[in-house]
Amino acid sequence: MIYGRELIERLEKEIQATYEVMERRNERIRNWETDEDDCFMSIRAEEHSLQGNRDKIRLIKDGGCAWFTEYATMDGTLVDAHWCDTRYGWRLRVTMPDGSVVWCGGKKSLANKGLKRVLCLRPAWYAYKSPYRGLLGAYSGSYELFPSDYNYATGEPAGADPIEVRDCED
Repeated sequence: MIYGRELIERLEKEIQATYEVMERRNERIRNWETDEDDCFMSIRAEEHSLQGNRDKIRLIKDGGCAWFTEYATMDGTLVDAHWCDTRYGWRLRVTMPDGSVVWCGGKKSLANKGLKRVLCLRPAWYAYKSPYRGLLGAYSGSYELFPSDYNYATGEPAGADPIEVRDCED
């Protein structure tokens, strides 16, 4: 696995290669060999690639970790929680430490069920996501941060527990 300084160097090379491809395309457009309208997908893909690689470099330089919103009981035990689109609107499905399932609709509902939002520091990485498929998916997607199994700054595997937990201030 490549990580740390070596990964930053690789990402910087990818950025440089992308700029070279963009310059060759711009030269073809200036020479009337192609039209900019014919290149809209490659332009967009290269913009995505540049931004994704910059974000990854920044994450590695910042230690490879990011804060994620999670849910816990009032005593601080993390719980498994997922947002679901139900017939009553978006609700949070929470599996409690005892295995029971509760549904919550908002901040007041969380407190009534003995839950709270917390911020967890975990190793993170970026992935390209889009709600669509095909050309629309390629065009409209973006890089999103997700909790990773590895810290790409240090190369260490992530543990099951977060590095640090803080209460949300909302």
